[in-house]
Amino acid sequence: MRRLIHRFDRRVGFRGSVLLFLALWSASQAIRLAWPDPLVTRTPTYVYLASVAPLGMLAVPWAACAIMCGIQAFTMTDWVAFALAAGVLVAWAVIHLVGGVRGAIPQAYWACVVQVAVASLILRLSRWPEPTERGH
Repeated sequence: MRRLIHRFDRRVGFRGSVLLFLALWSASQAIRLAWPDPLVTRTPTYVYLASVAPLGMLAVPWAACAIMCGIQAFTMTDWVAFALAAGVLVAWAVIHLVGGVRGAIPQAYWACVVQVAVASLILRLSRWPEPTERGH
């Protein structure tokens, strides 16, 4: 088992493991939007999001991001996945910012700050080179 984990870690590396985390996070966001809890859909944030577009449509960019991150975690070229993950978060921040300005989402500024910070972190991680074997 330990050997299998080591082989997997060597295969995906640092950058790939970040992309697998982003794939999991994006997939959970897509599922949360595509199949929301009926009680949650009454909250101001969900009411506003549903006024922007059907929640299932809002799940599509997150699902696309999850798929791209999952695929590119195993490839040498991964910039599309990193860019898509950051882009989806920035778009989400803009949606929340507009909802906050309109007064539809309470404390929307907090969601914007978190999403822009995470997008910035993703872009920073996308520039880190894969560590060498001696660097481990």
